[in-house]
Amino acid sequence: MELIIIGLIAAGVRLSISIAYAALGEMVGQRAGVMNVGLEGIMLFSAFISAWIAVVSGSPWIGLMAAVLGGVLLGAVHALFSITLGANQIVSGLALVVLGGGLSGFGYRLTIGASPVSIPYFHQVDFGPLSDIPILGPIVFGHNILVYIAIALAFLLYYLMPRTSLGLALRAAGENPAAADAAGLRVNALRFGAVVFGGAMAGMGGAFLVLGQVHAFVEGMVAGRGFIAIACVVFGGWHPLGVLLACMGFGLADALQIRLQIWYPSVPYQFFVMFPYVVALGTLVFFASRSIGPAALGEPFRSLRRYVKLR
Repeated sequence: MELIIIGLIAAGVRLSISIAYAALGEMVGQRAGVMNVGLEGIMLFSAFISAWIAVVSGSPWIGLMAAVLGGVLLGAVHALFSITLGANQIVSGLALVVLGGGLSGFGYRLTIGASPVSIPYFHQVDFGPLSDIPILGPIVFGHNILVYIAIALAFLLYYLMPRTSLGLALRAAGENPAAADAAGLRVNALRFGAVVFGGAMAGMGGAFLVLGQVHAFVEGMVAGRGFIAIACVVFGGWHPLGVLLACMGFGLADALQIRLQIWYPSVPYQFFVMFPYVVALGTLVFFASRSIGPAALGEPFRSLRRYVKLR
């Protein structure tokens, strides 16, 4: 039983990381006042890019960088429409879901989908004797480098958001953009940067699925993780460590459903596959009325300073 629990927790950590990257980036964007429901499309597009470029270059690192650039590109598209042009953030995000899904499927069939390929991936970090420590070894020291980068990112954001001028400026842009603008902050520039950062992190999440978890690309492989990442931002109360814990909770539920399929083969596997999503939906309903997000989340902003200058 102990080995089963240890294996479940270790698998839960791995399964949570792709969501954690996207959720942490989305948290920064929402803190600045912009919601991006297009994470699903960005992750799927970046997953394909990471697989393709890793195969072509022979390096998972180059594949990862390409995925981040792909995420930056689609994040910038969302920022352009929702911030610069003032389009509805939900509509712009949903367009990204369709765009990312279409580009990834079409690109995959034109490139590496034509014949079976072996995708370079990130191997488990060798911690030596630390990996053999009972209980903690497999859970803490049994992962690849991208897992530790995601956890470090959560702690870095935990320090930066409430303690640095940039973090406070981003929060001001999402809480009271008019006051931030009056104080001399470039609200829309801050929001643009936050959304592009969120796109980059969604790209990291998509790349992790391919290069750190599955070691293959399959059309539609993101399977709702982009939407779950948005829910985890709410579960975590827009707090970096809370978001990370929420993602790990979903990862544990996902790891559990995989094992339940093995333990109960007579039960239709579709019942277990939907289990983590039902948990996420139920938790979202429970927390939605208890969570208070940024006051200006989803609201476009136009600076009055340029009109004052014109007069």
